[in-house]
Amino acid sequence: MKVFKTRWPFSKGGKTVPNFDNPPPSPREKPPEPPEALFASLDKNLELLREMFHSPLNKDFIVREFISAGTPCAVLSIEGFVDRKDIEDHIMRPLMHLSAFSQRPSRRDEDLLNYVLPLGNAGVMSDPVAISKSLLIGNVAILLDGCPRAILCEAQGMQRRSVGLPLVEGVVSGPNQAFNESMRVNIALVRSVLKSPDFVTELVDVGKSIKSSAAICYMQNIANPTLVEEVKRRIRGIDKDVIYNVGEINQLIEDKPFALIPQGMLTERPDRAAAFAMDGMILILYDNSPHALCVPVTISHFVQTSEDSFLRWQYGSLIRITRIFGTLIALLLPAMYNALILFHQELLPLELLTSLVEGHVLVPFPATVELVLMIGIFDLLNEAGIRMPNSLGSTLGIIGALVLGQAAVAANLISPALIIIVSITGLGSFSVPSYSLALAIRIRRYAYIVISTLLGFVGIALMTLCFLMLDCGVESFGVPVLSPFTPKMPHNPDSVFRLPISLQRMIPPMFRPKQRTAARNPRGWEEENSPNE
Repeated sequence: MKVFKTRWPFSKGGKTVPNFDNPPPSPREKPPEPPEALFASLDKNLELLREMFHSPLNKDFIVREFISAGTPCAVLSIEGFVDRKDIEDHIMRPLMHLSAFSQRPSRRDEDLLNYVLPLGNAGVMSDPVAISKSLLIGNVAILLDGCPRAILCEAQGMQRRSVGLPLVEGVVSGPNQAFNESMRVNIALVRSVLKSPDFVTELVDVGKSIKSSAAICYMQNIANPTLVEEVKRRIRGIDKDVIYNVGEINQLIEDKPFALIPQGMLTERPDRAAAFAMDGMILILYDNSPHALCVPVTISHFVQTSEDSFLRWQYGSLIRITRIFGTLIALLLPAMYNALILFHQELLPLELLTSLVEGHVLVPFPATVELVLMIGIFDLLNEAGIRMPNSLGSTLGIIGALVLGQAAVAANLISPALIIIVSITGLGSFSVPSYSLALAIRIRRYAYIVISTLLGFVGIALMTLCFLMLDCGVESFGVPVLSPFTPKMPHNPDSVFRLPISLQRMIPPMFRPKQRTAARNPRGWEEENSPNE
């Protein structure tokens, strides 16, 4: 017997169960396009905007209707995005106390802007789509009956985190301000360092269905115009429904997504972002992202910190060399230890070799398995320490380093020498200033361990050559990542060694800036005659 079943919804066990595989046909597949301009009727405008914001289903869309000078009016806003006190004191109260309009109905918006509303940043707009975007960034719309335009006023009151301390890029000497989640505040922080009218901020829409604005900041008198246009072209060409943070923008506009070396620099420090802008780089800021994306970048940017410029050149060079040495240790030390144990025991002194062998006699795992296991456990502890609350992070480190390590050695699961190797490798990893570069080193470290198991030091040399060849082909907006070392080009004495700041007179030429010289002679006072002469 043929059985008929209801597909949407159908009854099962006395309950209504929806069939998501075959939903009911929508009465309207595509919503109609909104008109290009508002109507002269207040009721029609309210009906249009309510439909765009799905009101009254959407409870965040607030419409306050009232009478001003005998004319029906309405104030529109998004709950949580605006300051209610500002709306009451600077918008509602002046309008309700208004006795009469001096303009005809179609020009009443000008009357309010010129004589009534005490607002610093306000204007008129007639496009409903633009009005909806303005409401979604914290503005207030005022609609008047008989006027085909809306007055847009700034009354932003969203709760945001205040300017705080840098969480990742901490320094001993230097300012301790960090970006927060407000794009406007971040722009102001950079502008507070670069007090120049040449510092330009352009807004570009990002996102296909849900559009947000990304700020492209650069020095007009330094940055290459072709580079600026290329950055804007790539950002405008992002074909994704919604962009959540600046990290997604970085991944969508980089030259080679499959390259392991990072091609954009994320910084949380306004002073460092300002220094990059003065080098001809482009800053990209985005709402809800407490970082600035700086492009293009080179490998030297990832081993430098903003603290270097606050220290004398001898101190800065020492710290930078230590930092580079720590990076090489984090990358190569485990693989070199593995190669020595497996292939090149003759390179070790007899006493050291005897100590290493005695420590590994009772360990049931091969040296490579033991090494990979310990490196993996260290990475796990590192990740767990980051995700745990700050009060528990140090406790986790003590447990991992002391309790777990001592127990593993006592149980003959890990050799004592390997604990030392992994600890030194971890210290080298923490000395890398860039988190992105540290992650790239972490991945390559495993590749080095595998090749050292197969070919020893020869494999390490071949792997290094392969990685260098791959990195030589990586570009960041047309700038080779390994420049100015390869291809070789003139640059400031501020790469590996940091020579005196008075010798750093050149704007990095790899970015092809408009200007090539930052200063003719920073110590210009030496050319003047002293009073004693």
